[in-house]
Amino acid sequence: MKALERQFVNNELIYENINNAIIMVDKQYIIRYLNPSAEKILKNKREMCQGKHITEFYPQNEFSSIIQEIKIERNIQLEINDHLCMVTKLPIVENSIVKGIVFIFNDITALNSLNEQLEEERHQSEILKMILEIAYDGIIVIDVEGYITMMSDAYKKFLGLKDKDVIGKHVTEVIENTRLHIVAKTGIPEINDLHMIKDNYMVATRIPYYSNGKIAGVVGKVIFRNVSELEEINSRIIKMEQELKNYKSEFYGMHSAKYDLDNIKSKNTEMLVLKKQLLKIANSCSNVLILGESGTGKELFAHSIHKNSRRCNMPFVKVNCAAIPEHLLESELFGYEKGAFTGAAQGGKMGKFEFANKGTIFLDEIGDMSLPMQAKILRVLQEGEVEKIGSNKPKQVDVRIIAATNRDLLEMVKEKTFREDLYYRLNVINLVIPPLRQRKDDISLMVEHFINELNDKLRRTVKGVSKKAMSILQSHEWPGNVRELKNVIERAYNIMEGEDYIQPWHLPSNLRNMIEPEVSEPLKAIMENMEKKIIMDRLVYFNGNKTKTAASLNLSRVAFHKKLDKYGLK
Repeated sequence: MKALERQFVNNELIYENINNAIIMVDKQYIIRYLNPSAEKILKNKREMCQGKHITEFYPQNEFSSIIQEIKIERNIQLEINDHLCMVTKLPIVENSIVKGIVFIFNDITALNSLNEQLEEERHQSEILKMILEIAYDGIIVIDVEGYITMMSDAYKKFLGLKDKDVIGKHVTEVIENTRLHIVAKTGIPEINDLHMIKDNYMVATRIPYYSNGKIAGVVGKVIFRNVSELEEINSRIIKMEQELKNYKSEFYGMHSAKYDLDNIKSKNTEMLVLKKQLLKIANSCSNVLILGESGTGKELFAHSIHKNSRRCNMPFVKVNCAAIPEHLLESELFGYEKGAFTGAAQGGKMGKFEFANKGTIFLDEIGDMSLPMQAKILRVLQEGEVEKIGSNKPKQVDVRIIAATNRDLLEMVKEKTFREDLYYRLNVINLVIPPLRQRKDDISLMVEHFINELNDKLRRTVKGVSKKAMSILQSHEWPGNVRELKNVIERAYNIMEGEDYIQPWHLPSNLRNMIEPEVSEPLKAIMENMEKKIIMDRLVYFNGNKTKTAASLNLSRVAFHKKLDKYGLK
């Protein structure tokens, strides 16, 4: 103990003021002294440590191993309470007897951190150097005094200089008309400034950078090396934007609603109520189910709903579920990934639901869809997501569905050929379009509309339909509805030969045969009707050719035209 006390007394002043941590123990490793630096490492005051075994404060095996043998040891690396230290162990010997040990700790934590920092900075410097070597743009870095510290190879090449002509030089000596040193003083960035160097205009950007809150220098970048290059790139950008605009226009042209309320021609009370309801339906986000016979105009209503909705500027995608083969319908609706199946397009394909995102999809003839496909449509309605064939990553879509069919879906639900859950998901809003036979007051209005359309298209002046022909049209039941009526009028229009009005003989024979004979007529009227019918039949047979008709009846041209006038067939 006396040896330890003398060691402490003789060197106390040094121990108390040295930066190294000093811990003095006796030969049983009981702490007898530690200086302030050691307190920091052990994270304890000396009065808490003195008189206690050293392993109470550092019990790790690494430290235990160095107290097994009493001898001089140097540069033992230990980590103590987050401090990385190099430890020297010195025995205290008196009269050849070991009285204790002094441990000297050299804390190298900060030094190690500094080395890591320097290594990181060196690595970053190498990366920056490589970037500057391969950068296409002209890049320059100056310090706060305006001296160049870095310059990209592209900039040096443009200036016709080498590294030795640039680094360490003041920027005003190297770049004419420069403002980098001014930005270093003002700290105000200058963006896209027109700058002439060597008779070439450049667009330059100068941005100050900071260190510890103070301006440390300026980074300058030549965005384009001259104005002609800028104009060329700008021209390419404008061209690409125009192409994109054209593609978008083409896309929305292909996937847009073509019809509006004005295209639904009707003066029928029931139809007028439906048109009024349509505007309210359009403003909602709910799915719509349109029911009606084939040819009643269900598609017109679907187009009009989209056209008057908040989605009107987004795609309107039409899918005829009956026209697409079953094995192709899934890929059409949901798309597929590259290589999903043999014959798949190399880049994959986007499905109709993705095309319709944020817009509307019109599923026509949905009653013809198979049960497996119905289940996939139900998932879109429930989850709002689609999954391409060959993919396991679903994609969210926001699509309003309008479905239409000429089939009795409720009966199909009972027969288990249409999913009940899908039916009720689709049937949120229901529109039933009445057949044409229940609104015959619309026939004359539609006929006039179709003739006007044909006149505009073919630049003709057909005035309308004769009373007799209109009577035939009004008496027909129209199983094909509006579509059938339009086809009949178009056929009649095309076989006319200069007449002002569509006549009965211009109409299909199945419509003319439905005319019932008049009863209680005098013989003269019957004979005239028979003569009129014969003339009409011959006109039909000769496709309205009056010359051939007159010849077949052995009538002169004058006599034939008198009979046409008599019977109102002109």
